[in-house]
Amino acid sequence: MNHRSDNAVSQRFSHRGKERHARRGRILEAAEVVFATRGYHEASIIEIARRAELAAGTIYLYFGDKADLYGNVVSAKMKEVAGQVQTALSSERSAKACLCAAAHALFAYYDSNRSFFELFLYQHQLAASPLRANHWSEMEDLKRRHLRLVEECVVRGQASGEIRAGNPRFYAVAFLGVTLQMVRQWIREGGERRLTESADFAADCFLHGAATPSCRPQLAAAE
Repeated sequence: MNHRSDNAVSQRFSHRGKERHARRGRILEAAEVVFATRGYHEASIIEIARRAELAAGTIYLYFGDKADLYGNVVSAKMKEVAGQVQTALSSERSAKACLCAAAHALFAYYDSNRSFFELFLYQHQLAASPLRANHWSEMEDLKRRHLRLVEECVVRGQASGEIRAGNPRFYAVAFLGVTLQMVRQWIREGGERRLTESADFAADCFLHGAATPSCRPQLAAAE
């Protein structure tokens, strides 16, 4: 058996795989910029290929068409968001500190990617979204993962006495409801304010509510 020849073939395939992965990444990066600046319908495969410094035909070796490319860009962005939140929620800090860090991580990501998410929100307000069924399915999986991460953090907080007893799934839904609705409102308003300036407010609103400290014992007794 010629081990040297086998190793050479393996290294060659490994190198090709890395090249293919890097080329796919370039296409996604170029597509994100073009979609964000042009809008989905005005964006073209030719312009995306030009920005990625590739032939237009090369795009179709990786993605079926423009809608498929757009869906993959959205999926990649959502995976990045989930990764940021997971890192914040999985630290060794207290549950409250992790939830506050998650709000900061989430808002900071949207701050850094505002142009793209403005397009994303606009497209999903239209009757016909370019996202395909497989992309919707992947996004639903990411949402469930996101919810599960928050729920697990809440359970840790309940075990340590930081968060009061109650259905941890409801708490997780409430946390995501507060943070994601603030993201949507911030995008719709289109102001100059950075979203991260509201991260502490969002975390405090979830953890302590809107009632003043003097009213909280009365509310707890009423329950």
